[in-house]
Amino acid sequence: MKNSEVTHPLITPDHLRRKAVIYIRQSTEEQVRENSGSTEFQRSLALVARSYGWPDALIETIDEDLGKSGSSTEGRPGWQRLQIMIAGKQVGAVFVANITRLSRQLIDYELFRIIAAANNTLIITDGRVVDPTDSNDIIFSQITAMVGAFENRQRTKIMSTARMTKAKNGAVVSALPVGWIKTPGGDYDYDPETTDAIRAIIDTFWRVRSIRQTVKTLARDGINIPSRRGKRLNISKPTLGGVKRLLINPAYAGTYVFGKTQSQPGGPVLASGQSARIKVPEELWVKTFNHHPAYMTEQQQEEIRAILRKNRFERRDRAGRGPALTQGLLRCALCGEVLVVAYHKRTYSYGCGWKWLKYAESPCTRFVSYEFDQYILREVFKVLDSPPTDMLRAALEESRVQERTRLNTIEAERERLEHEERKARECLDLSHGTRLRVYNDALDRLEKVLQEKEKFELKISVQQGFSKKHASDEELEELCRLASDVPGLWHHPTVTHQERKQILRCVIDHIVVAATKERIDATIFWKSGQETPLLIWRGVGRYNLIRELHAEGLTVFEIHACLAIGKTSNGQAVTITVGSLYRIIRKLGLKPNRFSAEYLALRQKALILNRQGQSIDCIAEHFNQQGFKSASGAPWTRDMVYGLLRAQGKTPILLEESHREAITEARARGLNYKEMAIEFNERQIRRRDGQPWTARDIKNRWANLNILRRNRLKKGTTTELSKAMVVARSA
Repeated sequence: MKNSEVTHPLITPDHLRRKAVIYIRQSTEEQVRENSGSTEFQRSLALVARSYGWPDALIETIDEDLGKSGSSTEGRPGWQRLQIMIAGKQVGAVFVANITRLSRQLIDYELFRIIAAANNTLIITDGRVVDPTDSNDIIFSQITAMVGAFENRQRTKIMSTARMTKAKNGAVVSALPVGWIKTPGGDYDYDPETTDAIRAIIDTFWRVRSIRQTVKTLARDGINIPSRRGKRLNISKPTLGGVKRLLINPAYAGTYVFGKTQSQPGGPVLASGQSARIKVPEELWVKTFNHHPAYMTEQQQEEIRAILRKNRFERRDRAGRGPALTQGLLRCALCGEVLVVAYHKRTYSYGCGWKWLKYAESPCTRFVSYEFDQYILREVFKVLDSPPTDMLRAALEESRVQERTRLNTIEAERERLEHEERKARECLDLSHGTRLRVYNDALDRLEKVLQEKEKFELKISVQQGFSKKHASDEELEELCRLASDVPGLWHHPTVTHQERKQILRCVIDHIVVAATKERIDATIFWKSGQETPLLIWRGVGRYNLIRELHAEGLTVFEIHACLAIGKTSNGQAVTITVGSLYRIIRKLGLKPNRFSAEYLALRQKALILNRQGQSIDCIAEHFNQQGFKSASGAPWTRDMVYGLLRAQGKTPILLEESHREAITEARARGLNYKEMAIEFNERQIRRRDGQPWTARDIKNRWANLNILRRNRLKKGTTTELSKAMVVARSA
């Protein structure tokens, strides 16, 4: 067949001037090896391109994606190169066996179609020329891509279900880790290439009982770690992760496990084309016990896990050498994780680092606050200054009671297991010589009891590693005496940061912290069982302290003094200038207090005393006797008290007016002079000479007041007559 014999109205000379690309893809390497016919069929599409008129020089085959899954476009260099060529208007047509060779995801195909439509590139698939700009062809290709995506999901689901079913039936559907080989009979045996290395790793851990020390010892002895990459054996230097994975993998205890992870529905796709996987809870794993020869028993592996948990607990709380005092003691109030410390050039910060290390997410708690450690230290000094001996003794006694209860429970369980063992042995002795089934049943029962007893003793031995020795009363009192000397020794130059942290760990169990941009909320959990809440304002949150002090009626200078010495609601000290205080107060929409609250209280007190009949001189004398300070610091005088009263818009009441009002009111109630004297002395209405009132004094005072009034009236009448005469003369 000649090239000119096959034509199509959609193929134009413009298409023929550009390249015809044959795109080839198969999902796995196995398909490439075992299904070579599919590969050859896809390569033969070059003949179809030649029949449509493309010369050999313009026909190019892209086969870099052989063995790449179509579930994703990631990790497919051929696909990426094809798109770049189309965008550069180098491709006239793309030849594929079917649309699923391009992609098994509808969205990936649709993006490819849009790029092809924008650059006038045809898609030739299944013997059909598809115009990516034609509505009918778009519907056809989209439906084909949707069917391919559906078939891909169904095939994946069926394969996953089938593998899970086979695993539950005891079949091996995933490769074992390094350490075993499959025999011709279908069983598993130790791999002679790796057995010695694996046993050396396990024996080294039992000797040093630490992952890090195991890695150091293996590296020093030149022992490498074997691992499996597909079917290829890989030998590498020992690492922390590699050693830990080998020690805790159930396979090395003879247990085959399947289903530890599963594909995340709708999740991201990795570069390999596989869907991202998520961890599955252990209770959902498919386990086949005693499946293959083991390098350790299940009990030994459980003990290894307990040792690792204990090491992690001790390492987490270990005091470091840096200046961050509360390192290892802080817990995040949101996620409960331990806050880690990060040292910078001149400071350090605390943050929820485990979340960042594990999941590459931002920490839910992070703050830089040197004064936070100082606040914790202040609370510690309060406790050490007067140790709560009674409270500690009560906590010690409670701990002893709990320990006795635990020991009694252990003893009771041990007696029960010993009783069960005796019964099982008696049944075994009685069944000896009887039917084989009865004897085997009794033997199985004894074996179960012995296994239960062994697990119980292993659990007790692990708990004993975490148990604490309880101090005596004498030791407790001696510790309290030593604790009272700690504040004086804390800042000694020979005491290191690590030693200070160890001191903190003697009295603090942990500290729960929640930090925002404006405040830090913390709760100290002491070893004694008590709790101490803390609040520290930071950043603009410190304005709350200024607002509180201003509300108390303090002046700017008084607020400055209170902030400097920590005389605030939470005891927090803040270093700030008076000028900055003025700016912050105005920024908060407040007006600086001109007079202090104490000074305003004296104003009110002076007014009350004056209304009670006290003269200005008497009030000044009273203020000096009580030790009240004036604004200038000088002793109170008549003019100062007068200024207090006038500042409130009040005219001081003269002693004459006070006496006249009191006597007039008493006379209206029908009191005689003797009764008035008694009442005036009770009300502390003062005389000019400061002596107590008598009936005679009141009588004389009333007479003098009347004389003063008559004289004023007479003087007032004379003044009015003189004014009238002056007016008449001028008229």
